[in-house]
Formats: sequence, structure tokens, C-alpha cells
Amino acid sequence: MGGKKSKPVNREELSPELQQMVDDVFKIFDKDGSKTIEKDEAVKHWSKNFGKISANEFFNTVDYNHDGQIQYHEFVDFWKIVKGSGHSEEEIQEELERIKNGESWIGFDDLPAQYMGKDKR
Repeated sequence: MGGKKSKPVNREELSPELQQMVDDVFKIFDKDGSKTIEKDEAVKHWSKNFGKISANEFFNTVDYNHDGQIQYHEFVDFWKIVKGSGHSEEEIQEELERIKNGESWIGFDDLPAQYMGKDKR
């Protein structure tokens, strides 16, 4: 009864520049052009920085239907939610640059609880 209320899921559209960065990062992972990121593709990307740990955290956060793949729409939707949760485009661009450079995945603990594996409307 005194439970914690979940934040509503708020998505905010990405600027064309940020959308292009998101697309570019997705393509870095999607080596086979299947429009999905497989876990082994993520592990290879992060091979020098705790590959399995980063890939597992990445999938726990972004693969919201938990099917073992990150579809393009899930990846884009994730970044719209990050922006809608109050992160600036500059912060998102910095994070995407880190990901492009193979730096370890960071968690986004401030995202709404329902994004993390529940309601995605």
C-alpha cells in the first residue's frame, strides 16, 4: 500500500544529428546487417573492457522484451526514453561516443521502472 510509485515512461524525439549517431552506433554492433544486435556481437565490441559484463548489462537495460536480441526499434526507443528522463542531447552524444570507442556500458538507474522489462507503451 505504501509502495513506491513508478515514474511514467516519457519518450522525447531525437534531433536528426542525434538520430544519426544512434544509427551509427547500432551499425557498429550489427556487423551482419540483420537489424538486430546479438549478444555475441556486443561481447566482441566490448572485448577489451569487460565484454561479457558490459554486454549483459547492455542487454538487461535495452532488450526490454528479453528475447536475447536488441532490435533496431528497441535501441532507438531506449535513447528516446533516456532523453525523456532528463538527459541532454549532449550527454547522450557523449555516451554514444564512449560506446563507439568500446568503453564499458554504464547503467541508467534513473530510467522509469516500467522501462526496465515491463510496460513499454
